[in-house]
Amino acid sequence: MQPIVDAAQPYVTTIVTAIVGALAAVLLSAVGTVKAKAVSYFESKLDATQRELLHKVASEAYAYAETVYKSAEGQAKLEQALDYATVQLSRKGVKVTPAEIRAAIEQAYLKAGGIV
Repeated sequence: MQPIVDAAQPYVTTIVTAIVGALAAVLLSAVGTVKAKAVSYFESKLDATQRELLHKVASEAYAYAETVYKSAEGQAKLEQALDYATVQLSRKGVKVTPAEIRAAIEQAYLKAGGIV
C-alpha cells in the first residue's frame, strides 16, 4: 500500500497546487472587480459632492459680488464673483474649469432673479 501512496504523492501535490492556484486567480479577479467598482463609486460620489460645493460657492460668489460691489457694472461684478469662487474652490481642492465656475455663477444669478 505504501508504494502506491508514494507513487501518487507527486500527482496529489500537483493537483492541490493547481486547485490553490485557480482559487487564488479567482480571488484576485474578484478583488480587482470590487476595487474597480469601489473606485468608480467613490469618484462619482466625489463628483456629486464637488458639484454641490461648486453651486454653493457660486451662490456665495454671486451674493458677495452683488453686495460688496453694488455700484459696479455687471461685468465687473462677474469678474469679482469669478475671482471669489476660484479662490474658494481652490482652497477646498475642487478642480473645475473657469467655464464651469462661470456657468454656476450665471445659474445663481438666474435663480436669484427669479428667472429659473
